[in-house]
Amino acid sequence: MESQPLLALITFEIAGARIDSPPEVIANGENVGPASLVMPGLADPGYRGEMHAIVSQMQFQYTGWLRAQKIVPVSALRTGTNNITIINGPNAAGAVIRATQIQLKYLWNKSDYILKPDR
Repeated sequence: MESQPLLALITFEIAGARIDSPPEVIANGENVGPASLVMPGLADPGYRGEMHAIVSQMQFQYTGWLRAQKIVPVSALRTGTNNITIINGPNAAGAVIRATQIQLKYLWNKSDYILKPDR
């Protein structure tokens, strides 16, 4: 990046995500938290439940592609090269991502920001 953005939005599609353990986003070594998954209705046949001997409740995975998004705060970004890592949530099997996009918001001359003074 040539200059420091005000905000970044990462959007991607993921296959193999556990719905109770969304993927985590790491920006320049800082964990900025889990991504938000856009879930289809529960009637969708892509939901698959699994039972394990030591776990008392069924765990669900969505077998198709899910859209995920994460806002990355400016404190995690820097001018120049930034490293963004997406890791599948804890206890999840391997996953695949595709259609990754990064949108950056910069200050511009037709400002759409409000400066609120302290009282």
